[in-house]
Amino acid sequence: QQAQCLIQNLILQKGQPDREQFVVAMLNSKNVLIGVNIVSVGGLSSAPVYIREVLKPAIIANSAAIILCHNHPSNDLQPSADDIMVTRKIIHAAEIIGIRVHEHIIINMENDRYYSFADNGIIQQLYSELS
Repeated sequence: QQAQCLIQNLILQKGQPDREQFVVAMLNSKNVLIGVNIVSVGGLSSAPVYIREVLKPAIIANSAAIILCHNHPSNDLQPSADDIMVTRKIIHAAEIIGIRVHEHIIINMENDRYYSFADNGIIQQLYSELS
């Protein structure tokens, strides 16, 4: 819930809330926030997500973990098949370089509603595919 509020404020202040945006929040080894970066701005229903652009700020910040986030301008919080696929790819790539993906949330820009991949078991399921 703290991440939802932080990312929503970032998009409202520095982004474009009427477009889908993909954001990475970077955490140190004690899970303290050390940075937030908008890595992609798209259109009304999608934003291009390049794995290297998601992981680059995390590597530069020497992050131990990251939280992924994007907004759905439609306010439909259900993850798409593409949302799950890109999360899978990021988890696989991040695991190789020693960065943990704690969460991926989809936020609503009009209120405090969000969808948590971790709370719904998706993050755990994607990590279980690695073994």
